[in-house]
Amino acid sequence: MDKKQMMQAIVDKVGREKAIEMVLQAYNTELLTTWIARIEANKPLGGPQRRDHFASAMERVLEVCELAT
Repeated sequence: MDKKQMMQAIVDKVGREKAIEMVLQAYNTELLTTWIARIEANKPLGGPQRRDHFASAMERVLEVCELAT
């Protein structure tokens, strides 16, 4: 499932505004989790292989939406 399909599935379940809010909150959580882990490991932020935090956030939100139905 690509990003557009994931977002549409989330919108179908919770509505457009709530979907945007949930995905943005999940995105911020993904970033903070990555940054904290890198800081604790004493590694520089960023790096040669960057995760797709946005896709990870949408996957988490979609998973929660599917569990709730």
